[in-house]
Amino acid sequence: MATASYTYVTEISAPKSRGIFQALGPVSASFGILLTYTLGYFLHWKIVALASCTFSFFTLITIQFLPETPSYLYHAGRKEESLQSLLWFRRNIVTAQDEFAAMKLSGDHLDRKDFHSLFCRTNTLKPFGILIVLFFLQETSGIYAILFYAVDFFKDAQVNFDEHISSIIVGAIRLLMSILGAVLINKFGRRSLSMISSLGMSVSMLVIVGYFEYFNIFHKEIIWPTIPLICVVANVFFSMIGMLPIPWILVGELFPAQVRSVMSGVVICLAQVFIFLSVKFYPDMIYSIKFSGTCTVFLLASILALLFSKFILPETKNKTLEEIEISMQKKTLFGVDNKGFAVSLEDLEQNKNDRCNIYTVQLP
Repeated sequence: MATASYTYVTEISAPKSRGIFQALGPVSASFGILLTYTLGYFLHWKIVALASCTFSFFTLITIQFLPETPSYLYHAGRKEESLQSLLWFRRNIVTAQDEFAAMKLSGDHLDRKDFHSLFCRTNTLKPFGILIVLFFLQETSGIYAILFYAVDFFKDAQVNFDEHISSIIVGAIRLLMSILGAVLINKFGRRSLSMISSLGMSVSMLVIVGYFEYFNIFHKEIIWPTIPLICVVANVFFSMIGMLPIPWILVGELFPAQVRSVMSGVVICLAQVFIFLSVKFYPDMIYSIKFSGTCTVFLLASILALLFSKFILPETKNKTLEEIEISMQKKTLFGVDNKGFAVSLEDLEQNKNDRCNIYTVQLP
């Protein structure tokens, strides 16, 4: 579900609406988490698990009424079905024909069959490296550890409040912020939101670490126990507007169409492994380096995520998948866009047999 859903939504969305549609994934996940927290407060866990199964059955039924994505059908050689799929989604024959023409232009120029050309080229390996590092920083910054161990985390933070109620509050804030994040992601760039998110997470973790280290060093009794609660809420607040949703969004955007389904599956598989490891080792970290040491690890990862977002993360807002694919062919690693020059698909088609590069100048 996770692998297919993000790729599917990416391939059926128009560039201007792709961000908000993809952000509905974290919104849905946040709703499910809040529902689980709330039901878990009142009901036995077996009943909660049974209730969760109903959503899977609902998906199984409703997915039968949806067509395959235009991009998949086109690269599978089913071009007539690809155009019909575009018409089904766009409900506008002119828009569908324009997108189909752009897909044809890009596909004819970039179509390659052998394994090396598909999986060992720059615009496949570069997104793979960017996403793996981004997901690794996401997990080591403690986003999912706090989510999965919300009740235990509040105990470790010595929050003077009912842990189950605290987790429900965090779940509610997560849902509200995921909705806000869906709105923001369509107004601001991916890179900007990632930077703001990782900066906010760094500051919140810095306050938590400083708070507990102060009392450990001076051997004083802990006061103002609401400070850790505020910091945890702030951490969840900032994580939901950038560092949690954006890596999942970029999975469906950065890879070329020919390898998108395979590479998206590989990256999400590795991301799930990272999530498992972060959740698995959280109790061991608490035991070995204590709560403040664990939060220090989260702090360092958040700072590295800030630097990574600033200097390496590419910007994909309002770009077509074809434009992103071409931009990923550049040898440079740093995600800085040069807005003075842009390669058009028409130039690529007209000059694909030439050895020179043709550029068009975009004046303000």
